[in-house]
Amino acid sequence: MKFSKMHGNGNDFVLIDEFHRILVPEEKKAGFARWLCNRNFGVGADGVIFVQPSEIADAKFRFFNPDGSEAKMCGNGIRCFSRYLVEEGYAGNRLKAETLAGIKELEVYFDGKWWVKVDMGKPEFNAAKIPATREIWGYNFNANGKNLKLYAVNTGVPHVVIFVESLDLDVVDLGKRIRFLDVFPEGTNVNFAKYDGSRFYVRTYERGVENETLSCGTGSVAVVAVAKRLGIAEKAEVVTKGGVLKIEIGETAFMTGSATRVFDGELKEYEI
Repeated sequence: MKFSKMHGNGNDFVLIDEFHRILVPEEKKAGFARWLCNRNFGVGADGVIFVQPSEIADAKFRFFNPDGSEAKMCGNGIRCFSRYLVEEGYAGNRLKAETLAGIKELEVYFDGKWWVKVDMGKPEFNAAKIPATREIWGYNFNANGKNLKLYAVNTGVPHVVIFVESLDLDVVDLGKRIRFLDVFPEGTNVNFAKYDGSRFYVRTYERGVENETLSCGTGSVAVVAVAKRLGIAEKAEVVTKGGVLKIEIGETAFMTGSATRVFDGELKEYEI
């Protein structure tokens, strides 16, 4: 089975091309993703992307987390997916991708480096659409005697944004505690953000990965979406551990970032 290894700002993925035929049966995809994402016994990745045909777009984007759960959307992942479609001749540089979070419009271009601009859709703050059992806007969360204010938004998947004065904190411990709060019936991703007046610096704990990742596209959009609603900024560069994303919030949210194709390979022994 052939595969491609790609990353968006260090958030890395394995792409399996099922555009012409299904390689992994539907009932086996979750277990396959758990095995493939394992960095000791598989290829290793933050998620598996299946490239499939679509009747309503240029292609269908399917994304599975390392724990086998399927996510509706992944910002860094869909940039990699889009570059792959263009390189393989499945789509032109302006394309549409079918996702579980709706149709996404994208533009792929090359200027010595591959870039993808994504229309991420309209951020949702309504509790039912996050989903959350109540509105989470300035929700007080006590962390070791320090009060943190939580702001929730859905940018394709649920996110919590917390503005902090320093990013020198235990992202995994705090992120895990917030990710499993009862108020989020499907869990949530957790973003810690610092603003210096022009840029946001962000660290993210990702649901499904159950760890900090080097970058999160939907999380970066969530940070600027919350910032706009708070009157802080409506467009900005977001600096993650893996690189920079450009985010602009208008009627919909736009994200621009790189997409890197690291290598193509072939699985000799694999579990499905």
